[in-house]
Amino acid sequence: MKTKHLPILLLLFILTTMVQAQENYLAGYEQKISGTDFTYHSPFSYRENCLLTRARADVPPITWKTEAVPNDYSKKTVSFIWLYGIGAKTPSNKFDLYVNKEKVLTFSSPNKNEEVRTLSGKDGAQLVFNRSMVDTNRDEMGTAVLTISRNYFTPGNAVELMVDGVDNHSNDWFMTFDKVLSEDIKSKQLKTVTKKEGSLYHTVRFEIVHLKAPTKARITTSDLTQKFDIKTGFNEIDLLIPAVTTPTKVDAELRMGKVRKQVGFRVEPVKEWTIHLVQHSHTDIGYTRSQTEILTEHLRFIDYALDYCDQTDDYPNEAKFRWTCEAAWTVREYLKNRPKEQIDRLLRRIKEGRIEVTSMFFNFSEIIDETALAMQTQALNHFKERGIDVNTAMQNDVNGIGWAMIDLYKNTGIKYLTMGQHGHRTQVPFDKPTSFWWESNSGNRLLAYRSEHYMHGNALSLTSGELDQFRTNLSQYLDGLEEKGYPHNRTAFQFSGYVTDNSPPSTKACDIVKEWNEKYEWPKLKLSLASEFMVYLDKNKSDDLPVKKEAWPDWWTDGFGSAFTETKTARTVHSNMIANMGLLSMAQFMGTKLPENITGDIEKAYDELLFYDEHTFGAAESITDPQIENSVIQWGQKSAYAWTAFKESSLIQEKALGLIQQHIPKAKEPTIAVFNTLNWERSGLVKAYIDHQLLPLGKSYKILDAKENEIAVQRVSSRADGSNYLLWVPNVPPMGYATFKIVLEEGKKLQKQN
Repeated sequence: MKTKHLPILLLLFILTTMVQAQENYLAGYEQKISGTDFTYHSPFSYRENCLLTRARADVPPITWKTEAVPNDYSKKTVSFIWLYGIGAKTPSNKFDLYVNKEKVLTFSSPNKNEEVRTLSGKDGAQLVFNRSMVDTNRDEMGTAVLTISRNYFTPGNAVELMVDGVDNHSNDWFMTFDKVLSEDIKSKQLKTVTKKEGSLYHTVRFEIVHLKAPTKARITTSDLTQKFDIKTGFNEIDLLIPAVTTPTKVDAELRMGKVRKQVGFRVEPVKEWTIHLVQHSHTDIGYTRSQTEILTEHLRFIDYALDYCDQTDDYPNEAKFRWTCEAAWTVREYLKNRPKEQIDRLLRRIKEGRIEVTSMFFNFSEIIDETALAMQTQALNHFKERGIDVNTAMQNDVNGIGWAMIDLYKNTGIKYLTMGQHGHRTQVPFDKPTSFWWESNSGNRLLAYRSEHYMHGNALSLTSGELDQFRTNLSQYLDGLEEKGYPHNRTAFQFSGYVTDNSPPSTKACDIVKEWNEKYEWPKLKLSLASEFMVYLDKNKSDDLPVKKEAWPDWWTDGFGSAFTETKTARTVHSNMIANMGLLSMAQFMGTKLPENITGDIEKAYDELLFYDEHTFGAAESITDPQIENSVIQWGQKSAYAWTAFKESSLIQEKALGLIQQHIPKAKEPTIAVFNTLNWERSGLVKAYIDHQLLPLGKSYKILDAKENEIAVQRVSSRADGSNYLLWVPNVPPMGYATFKIVLEEGKKLQKQN
């Protein structure tokens, strides 16, 4: 391929007079001594190892050592530079800085929009924060420069630095990144094509790590001169280069004072990406606030979404507000509880393609059984009655779902499954977002998409309002996809209006997308519904996608393992509800008319059960502060779901037995009827409570089957009015019952039971 040459770029630095006598700052971080290890984003990468401390007594300080001061160092002060990050919560919190175990100053988290902060301390110590980056949480990262006097350092030795949060019972934080800084200049091409005055341009970015005092600089090419300031620390300088159609080599000269460098790089045509951005609220029933607050809020979120649709009707189509309802429960309740006018607004926006309803009742953990997964699809019937078409299932925060879902969704209209993963404590399947046909053993399929984290857009600063920061992060992300061999020129990821679970909607992204598409030719951004990318894959890529015929288990079982009693109860209810529906079917087969409200009773019981099976287990602070009000209230409500489900299930069972008992023949002796609600003959252990009126204590007895054969029985516990017995019952017919009579043996001495 023929290589083109563009004009030489001259990067000219005009040095200014140094504020400090020391020309080159020493590395302020070289090696960890102690403290909590963490991983976080920095100006250099998405994931940077660091040390973390917080403004609370139960989090230890962080301690590290610097580069050694040179043996021949003779100046009266020395300056060290390192990479830092700091939270920006309000009100701000304080942190103490120690040099060789001696406190020299106290600094606070930022409360003003200052790019440079300078603080003074003991014996002329000075700490300067040079902000390089503000993330989507408004937290800041950059380089810190500490200048200390001669009595705090010795030539030939390193200096020990420590930061300790002043206890304020706050999670506000400070971090020092595990990165030894050195002067460096790199260039890279961003994944954007800029539109300017009718022409298209690539962006070449120079990343300059400057470990000296601030200075001024200038970039000169054959047809442009660009002046800029160089800050201490990390700098990003962008150059617009006319768009190319073939890879083009660029020769450039870098000049810094008297030093010149030849720097070469390539400019290439960029991949013409389309990015689908899916706004939703991740539905945690609890976690951020109590369950009763959360449930009502999610209904209000739909009200807000309708208003935001109205407010952005005059935006370009790609920037119009769109909203995906992650949980079907929310929409079902909305249709029950809002006036007709509001429901009509919702139905109109759904048909228009501005709001989407998905099919999963909640995001479920692995505790849910196959029958409950089937029952949660009943919400689709409510939607069909309203003319709402649903084609996508959406499971977020839980990396998997029961394999049975593929078969359960057959003939329901559900064709697609999106999975917003959460890799905090697990291995996420696949090394990149992956589309595939997920197939069951019966041969049914769903078109599945393992997406990024369910708030990946927020992680890229989409809703921060910082277009340049979003561009940097998105470009780096797309670079990674291309390096991993992502096969499409489209992708989709989710985001929320704010960086929190249970987030209300926001129109921030509408303005970002509008501004972006006006400024950039590529990538194209589009606010989308969850199904839009799936429909694209189905129409254009379906024949090329791999088939995965295997289970996709989740990992959210640890919370349920911490509550064995409630989890055992919920699992018992799962089993009992299957039996209850079997009993009701048997009663109907026998000719009994079922009560009109029985379907509502079953739905009510399953609602309670599904609320327990839902993946949220405990308040956000339940581990760090288990006795705080939010933790206590949320656990009380979560556990109540299991017990209420058990109560409702027991009432349904009693109602079913009441309906069926009229069909059991009366007998002279007390009789126990054992029902088998499954479709095969069964033998097994049964627990029965028998009143002492029917089987007195101290009396000899036996229990006989219909053929007068004695069965094994054992009393296991007693109360004043009766006792619990275990019976081994043989050969109970499928979808049928067997009777066992209690025979008292008058005058016979009771045998001692083991």
